[in-house]
Amino acid sequence: LCGLLFQQAIATDLTTVPYKGTAPAMADLLGGQVDILCDQTTQTTPQILSGKLRALAITSPRRLDTLKDVPTAAEAGLPGFELSVWHGMYAPKGTPPAVTKMLNDALKKALKDPEFIKKNEALGALVVTDKRVDPEEHKKFVAAEMVKIKAAVDAAGKYAD
Repeated sequence: LCGLLFQQAIATDLTTVPYKGTAPAMADLLGGQVDILCDQTTQTTPQILSGKLRALAITSPRRLDTLKDVPTAAEAGLPGFELSVWHGMYAPKGTPPAVTKMLNDALKKALKDPEFIKKNEALGALVVTDKRVDPEEHKKFVAAEMVKIKAAVDAAGKYAD
């Protein structure tokens, strides 16, 4: 999806090479078989910091402390181009509200743990502590992400269902 959104942002068609994961794609990028890779920073930060890769931009709304010199996509000339890998915590439908609240409270506590934050930021991940941690706000966030992704897929003429 990142590559698709990138192609749309620059209004250019690129040859897309499907890979079964980051490892083979990274091997081909480092080996010069492909010219560009759009992947999450948790996978690429070590190669960027070692100098094996040159990061062009990150797609998060703000720069990462571990990659201070890497501009955001907006700073690099692609305003509005934001895409982040995110994770959610889910429970089965019908889970009692008291259990959902207990799990959510534990999640909020964990996301504020300084050691957890430090380890994630070292990998190039931003720990979310905003309103998206609330179950109802997370539903709204997921719905908005689906609209954005569906629009990109539809614009590319691909199946979105």
